[in-house]
Amino acid sequence: MPFIDIHTHQTPEDPRDLFIQNIFPSDEPLSLRPGGFYSVGLHPWFINGERNYKDELLELEKKAMLPEVIAIGECGLDKLANTESQLQLEVFVQQSLIAESVNKPLVIHCVKSYNEIAHLKRRMKPKVPWLLHGFTGNDMIIKQLVPLDFFFSIGKILMTDNNNIRESLASLPLDHLFFETDEWKRPVQEVYSNYAALKELTEDALSEQVMWNFRQVFIRE
Repeated sequence: MPFIDIHTHQTPEDPRDLFIQNIFPSDEPLSLRPGGFYSVGLHPWFINGERNYKDELLELEKKAMLPEVIAIGECGLDKLANTESQLQLEVFVQQSLIAESVNKPLVIHCVKSYNEIAHLKRRMKPKVPWLLHGFTGNDMIIKQLVPLDFFFSIGKILMTDNNNIRESLASLPLDHLFFETDEWKRPVQEVYSNYAALKELTEDALSEQVMWNFRQVFIRE
């Protein structure tokens, strides 16, 4: 059973792995090897950077329709970013509307903004799945988000020695779960292996579940 890296910035070394590589709207997509897809979005850190965000959003609308692009994002809200919060919100909402228009899931970068993201999901009532990448939330946050039908992607935070964090992540529903490397240059199998041990599952069983989740979220008719 192949492993799926739901959010990465590099091509996995193992040719059997499936992966979603994150790029900016202005990036020129490289040729993907079999098993590779793209997510395209404007990260909140870079809205005020060198890129003109209005031009980026126009380019995003074009790239969002490409068949190799199977998700919009990462986009989101980050209280540690230099970008003004209202501008972050406006750009996030625009990207979520693009995701709705092309019927592709939204990959969300969220830092200290879970209440705001939850409020937006209640208000906007999106038809496409919303996936929180690099999720590190505690029990209270998980109890708030799970009833709202969020999906969650976990990365190298699993390698922490903090048992409270690990126990919280172990409570996430398996049918709403993914794994990722993000910028961590290690095989995604290491994340699977760690979570499988945490849940007392085999890697194959966990991989099979995530493959089913992948079909439900990203390969929807």
